[in-house]
Amino acid sequence: MRIFLSYASQDRVIAEAINRALLDQGHDVFFDRDDLPPGEEFHIRIRRAIEQADLFVFLVSEESIDPGSYTLNELEIAEKKLRQPSGRLLPVLLRPIALDRLPAFAKAVTLLESPGNIPAAVADAVHRIDLTRRRALLTKSGVGVAAALIIAGGVWWYLATREAPAELTGKDGAALVLVPAGNFIMGDDEESPRREVFVDAFYIDRFEITTGRYAKFLEATGSARPPDGWESMDPGRHDELPVGGVDWNDAAAYCKWAGRRLPTETEWEKAARGMDERRFPWGNDRPTFDRLNYQNASPGAYLGGLKKVGTHPAGRSPYGVHDMAGNVAEWTADWYAEGFPVSERRNPRGPESGASKVIRGGGRFEPAERMNSARRSHGNPELRSEDIGFRCARAP
Repeated sequence: MRIFLSYASQDRVIAEAINRALLDQGHDVFFDRDDLPPGEEFHIRIRRAIEQADLFVFLVSEESIDPGSYTLNELEIAEKKLRQPSGRLLPVLLRPIALDRLPAFAKAVTLLESPGNIPAAVADAVHRIDLTRRRALLTKSGVGVAAALIIAGGVWWYLATREAPAELTGKDGAALVLVPAGNFIMGDDEESPRREVFVDAFYIDRFEITTGRYAKFLEATGSARPPDGWESMDPGRHDELPVGGVDWNDAAAYCKWAGRRLPTETEWEKAARGMDERRFPWGNDRPTFDRLNYQNASPGAYLGGLKKVGTHPAGRSPYGVHDMAGNVAEWTADWYAEGFPVSERRNPRGPESGASKVIRGGGRFEPAERMNSARRSHGNPELRSEDIGFRCARAP
């Protein structure tokens, strides 16, 4: 999709991040006015780019709506070109502004506001607009196709291009959040090699699987083995604590029962770090007790060792995923390997077999220096420890 990104020069840093996120999705973005020649040709190329764009993204700030800002000229051109702004105009609020100060055309569609990762929110919104646009094109091109082909193609189209909601609820009642497709930086050259990889969109549980949900799994299956220390768990009182004491096979069996799967190591790290290469889920500031449950030497998981999921909202990731550091460490789907093939840049996976499975996110016993989201650990698939639990994932 051809996109014109309109921004004030004072907002260049965030505009560059948004541009990278959109390029990662494969869009053709008209972004940098610095590369344009001066004089009349500058204005001609700007106008042509706006008129040819499928989507006009307008970054709203004090500077971009200032009466002397060139961005208002760009918005005026877009208004003349886009008689129907729905699906063609995306105003993005960078900082709080009184809505009555916005140009009328910028208020013609819903204003995108995000309290978290703005580039990720824009990428997600553009992804949805693109899907809707492609759906309309497919609908038009399908006219005249034989009825049988229309039905078969329609089923395929629905599965391939249906718009993914930002949140879902799993069959076990767990809340899932969408992590949009795109590139991110994996590793940090300390815990593992730093490299840029692409990850398809996926959903991941907002919270770690709780004892309450796991109890329903045990009841429904009848044959699953209870976690270690399960006899000390008080139903009702401890239902919102993350389940621990499960091995990899237990975790995989639960996710399958719930219609999901364990996240890959790459998916887990992207959900924790987002696209801005942050060190911890919340950013780059050092861990604090209001962000996560760590350095906790309480004698038992159910005697103060573990905290209810969602207890530390200040520590959630850019996508709103909680407890990706502290509380319990988490099993992932991948077999562990020391190295990473350089050629694997799209949805990289671990080896096909091995002796141990990858574990991510530090558990409640561990110190601050082991809470880094790029940190990797591993364990035998039959390992059980009260500070190792899991969460599930699935494709859109």
